[in-house]
Amino acid sequence: MESIFNVAWGLKGLEDVMNIHPLFVHFPIALLLTSVAFCFLGSLFKKEELLTAAKWVLYFGTLAAAVTVWTGLKAEATVSHGGGMHDTMEAHQYIGFTVLGLSILLSLWVFLSKNRIPEKGRALFLVVLALLAALLIQGADLGGRMAFLNGVGIGRKSMLSKDAHHSHRHHDSQIPDAVHGER
Repeated sequence: MESIFNVAWGLKGLEDVMNIHPLFVHFPIALLLTSVAFCFLGSLFKKEELLTAAKWVLYFGTLAAAVTVWTGLKAEATVSHGGGMHDTMEAHQYIGFTVLGLSILLSLWVFLSKNRIPEKGRALFLVVLALLAALLIQGADLGGRMAFLNGVGIGRKSMLSKDAHHSHRHHDSQIPDAVHGER
C-alpha cells in the first residue's frame, strides 16, 4: 500500500528485523530517567504531584526494563558479536540485569512505603536512584557503541546474503550525492 510520499505505510520494517530488542530499548531509558528527574525535582521543590508521577513512571520503567532485558537475551543469539564485542555485550547484559534489579528494588520500596516515594530513608532512595540512572546511561552507551560504531545487530535478515548498497536520488534535491553516500 503506497500513498502519500510514495512510502509503504504500516509496520513493514518488522517483516525483516533480525530481533526485536531495538524496538524496546528506549522505553526503559526514557521512563526510568524521567522517574529520576521527577523524583529529584519533587524532593527538591516538595511537590507531591511530581513524586506521584515519579512513582508511576518508575513502575512503567521497571516493566519496560523487564521486557527489554528479556528481548536482549533473545537477541544475543541472533547477532554476531566477535572481534572484541563479546566483552562489550557481556558488560551491557550485566548492566541491564543490574538496572532491572535496582528498578524492581526501588519499585518494591515505593510500593511498600504506602505507595509513595519514601520519606523515611529518602536520601538513600535518591542515592540508589542516581546509581540506577548512571548505570542506565552506561548500559545505553555500550549498546549504542555496539550497534552504531560496530554494527552489531544492524541490518536485516535479507541483507545477510545480498549487497546492501543501493544508490538513490532525491528528486529536485540540491544536496550533493556524496552526502547521501553516493559516489
